[in-house]
Amino acid sequence: MTFANPLMLLGMLAAAIPLLVHLFDRRRPKVIPFGAISFVMKSEKRTASRLRLKRLLLYLLRTLILLAIPFALARPQFTQEATASTSRGAAATVVVLDASLVMRWSDGTSLFESGKNQAKTALKELLSEEPATVMICAKNLVPPAPLAFDRPRMLALLDEAQPTFESADLNRCLEAAAHVMDDSPMANRRIILVSALTQNALHLEATPPVSQGLKGDKIKPELVIRDVADGRKTLPNHAIVDVKAEVAVSQGPRAWQFTFTVRNFSDDAAKDLELQLKVNGEVVTKGFVDVQANGTAQKTVTHRFKTGGVMSVEGVLQHDALPEDDSRMVVVTVAKELRALVVNGAPNAQKYRDEAFFTEAALSAAGSPVRPVMRDSEAAWREDFSKFDAVFLLNVEAPTTEVAAKLTAFVEAGGGLFISVGDRLDPEKFNQQLGALLPRKMRVIKTAVEPNSPEVHTRSARLTTLSSTHSVMAPFTGKAAEGLTSIHFQRYVLFESDAAQGAAEVLGSLDDGAPAFIASRKGKGRVLVFASSVDRDWSDFPIRTGFLPFMQRVGAWLTGTLEEREDVKAIVGQPVTLAGGAQSLSRIRSPSGTESPFAAAGYGPEISAGPLPEPGKYTVIDSAGKEVESLAFAAAIDGNASDTSRHAMEALTAWAGEDVVKMAGPSGTHAETPIWTWLLITAAFAFFLEGVLLRR
Repeated sequence: MTFANPLMLLGMLAAAIPLLVHLFDRRRPKVIPFGAISFVMKSEKRTASRLRLKRLLLYLLRTLILLAIPFALARPQFTQEATASTSRGAAATVVVLDASLVMRWSDGTSLFESGKNQAKTALKELLSEEPATVMICAKNLVPPAPLAFDRPRMLALLDEAQPTFESADLNRCLEAAAHVMDDSPMANRRIILVSALTQNALHLEATPPVSQGLKGDKIKPELVIRDVADGRKTLPNHAIVDVKAEVAVSQGPRAWQFTFTVRNFSDDAAKDLELQLKVNGEVVTKGFVDVQANGTAQKTVTHRFKTGGVMSVEGVLQHDALPEDDSRMVVVTVAKELRALVVNGAPNAQKYRDEAFFTEAALSAAGSPVRPVMRDSEAAWREDFSKFDAVFLLNVEAPTTEVAAKLTAFVEAGGGLFISVGDRLDPEKFNQQLGALLPRKMRVIKTAVEPNSPEVHTRSARLTTLSSTHSVMAPFTGKAAEGLTSIHFQRYVLFESDAAQGAAEVLGSLDDGAPAFIASRKGKGRVLVFASSVDRDWSDFPIRTGFLPFMQRVGAWLTGTLEEREDVKAIVGQPVTLAGGAQSLSRIRSPSGTESPFAAAGYGPEISAGPLPEPGKYTVIDSAGKEVESLAFAAAIDGNASDTSRHAMEALTAWAGEDVVKMAGPSGTHAETPIWTWLLITAAFAFFLEGVLLRR
């Protein structure tokens, strides 16, 4: 016997009330002899027995009422033991154990452990002449072994089984279970499904499983369902289903913002859920999020990193019964602080007329990864270029041969070089000294309109074409492109054709086809040339909205930090493609320390790893045994796998058919007989009898 509301049994203590009333109400009369009434006492003795019987009946009825009502409210019911065998007789049997993420849900004992116990019970209940096999059902289908009688091997398989971090595909598993019985000589077929019966695992729009008989006839296997959730209507769960990482330029250098998407798979709202932000395993900040019932919410957390490098960032939500999906990790590359030598070719005491005024302001602004060091040309040539990551030549005269050699060695070793022109730059001399570094050699200075002319806004050259593929130009799309296309160019340098100097990439062209920005790679370094000036003498670029982000991105590109690591969207159970040559890699290590297979992907330098077995950070090891930080990535659980919505038994019966579906409980019970209704009827009848006795 089981009780739906066992606490109601405490109400049965009220049955002691009639007894207490009887005890306290007892009176001991004082005996006073009175001869005249003796004949009356003799008459009363004849009715005493009837009075005692009436009182006894009243006591029993009142006690019965006070016992029956709380006992009925506790809702007792009788259950009957059931075995796997049914009225159909002996049958070939396949036990299918759901190994989806939801089976990790636990209120003390995980659903998967309960499921393993129920699967073992189902095997032990089989008749000795019934062949069987066991199937662990995950998203990636593993066909079950052929039917056999080796029960110990099947029990051992269940002992070794582990839940996955994905949603299962129960439809495919049931279909495979039905097909494994195709060659069985037994007429009866049975599938025992041990599952949490979630909607993301079993799709009722699909066709129910069908087995094929020896004569080619279709046999609908009996489907015995063991619900590991024990009839729960819902399995409350909340999860982080997505994270978006972005550089927070307005918050200063090395500042990032992380936006976490939280879903609530419950019928009750989640209030004040704590969300921790961890960096390399250390909690750096906390926040709180509210999520409506069966709703979605987002929480943005900002963090400023102290240093640059590859960082593992994890959002950890307040744990619930399914903690595996309460965290989500992303691996980001935080820009290191870079130093740039800015060579001012035309210093001026008036700041706004100084050649480097606007460039210094842009590179020093919040969010810039570059820290400028300002020098005039005379002092700059005495600097050790190896102490800098990039050099900016702003309207600088052609350097000496010795300085040109230093700059060439600096770029070829991996340094970045930016060049802007102006009235102090002689194209012919510049080509002679630094022609080997230029993306294209310079020709002449062209004047579209005199800078102080009243027609400057109508006759100035304008940018009409912007590169959509170069990383420097990535932000300048849509309306943001106006930050560059609105520039007025009065004077600019013309370049030789592409064939004259080799390959170079044009980032933007003017309306006459002349390049405005040209970039190229020289050795290990990079060079970018701007065809006009970065002060207001030849263009109004410095006062346009695109100047600050453009110069900051140029600085990052020149130093090799703009190529932000690819945002790898790795999902557990799926393969992932990474940049890098497979020949230089040794292994890929999962969060638990196991190794994941990888191979070259196609004909390019990419590699393919996986399927990934678990969530967390994966590290890539090269042939020398060192970690390749740039290839590290994090795998996350598919948000759909966290959905704990369940099917109702009625829907399952309608899907498979009432003639084949049987229900088995956690302890092998399936028939339930409620008796609480009869208890209430008994209490009402006792109350009626009490009233009858009191009226007589």
